[in-house]
Amino acid sequence: MTRGTTTRPWPAGLLIAYPPDWRDRYGAELEILVRDLRDHGRSPIPMTFDLLRGAAAAWCRTRRGFTMSERSRQALITVLWSWAAFAATAAWFGHDLGIYPTRSIAQRIAGSHQVVPDAYHVLVGVGVVGLAAMAVAAVPFAVEAARYAREHHQNSIFALMVVPPAAAGIWLGGAELVGRANSTRNLTFAVIWLLLGLAGIAASIQAVVSIVRTCEFSRATWRIGAGAATAIAAAMLVGTGATIVWGLAFRASQGHTASDSGWLIVTAIMAVTTARAVIALLGARRAPDPAPAPAVA
Repeated sequence: MTRGTTTRPWPAGLLIAYPPDWRDRYGAELEILVRDLRDHGRSPIPMTFDLLRGAAAAWCRTRRGFTMSERSRQALITVLWSWAAFAATAAWFGHDLGIYPTRSIAQRIAGSHQVVPDAYHVLVGVGVVGLAAMAVAAVPFAVEAARYAREHHQNSIFALMVVPPAAAGIWLGGAELVGRANSTRNLTFAVIWLLLGLAGIAASIQAVVSIVRTCEFSRATWRIGAGAATAIAAAMLVGTGATIVWGLAFRASQGHTASDSGWLIVTAIMAVTTARAVIALLGARRAPDPAPAPAVA
């Protein structure tokens, strides 16, 4: 039978058992391989088992084992780290926006530039959007990571999943106690606790990164993660713009006597972290999805 004939000889006819996308990419090559093996005396029985096993593996990868391209995976990780640095900086700066540098000056700016006091609310909104996006994405990632850990008997993944909520709970509980402190000794403890909080954030993010790099997630879950990363990057852009507008209005109200070194540092950190997140996402969009590995008969 010629190779141009549409009817495939046994066991090449088993290629129909493979997913359509897989057949479109690898079907012709595998059919040629099967014919060559058959022509060289390979028994069709072992080839049949190999093809059926390959078809089952191909369907499993199609339904559950979608592999994110390394660039796309790294983009989500970059956005996560960038958001952590951005959020910490914005929280530190935004906490005192209403009284920066003094309450009287802040009130004067509010009177002459009514839109500027909203910079505080913008930063609060950015934080809410970022946390909400992370929470939405965390649910499907956590569910599939737990399933992967159970199926592959990797209890270390469960331990990593505990790190973020445990770190947040411990730090918030200590922060509640620190908030009641007034003495110099307690103030020193408050600074130390703040640094420990930053260390907890770093440890939590590293735990999430390890999970993302270890486990396999479905295409739908990766899309949710990409959507959350896009929302976070957009919020970072808005927050950076609001901080820049606030700083320019502050300088305009104070003239050459304005001390803006803190604002410049904050703006630089926000701009750099935002740029890293946006560039990573744009680079990931240009990266093609990885091709599934072909099965060998």
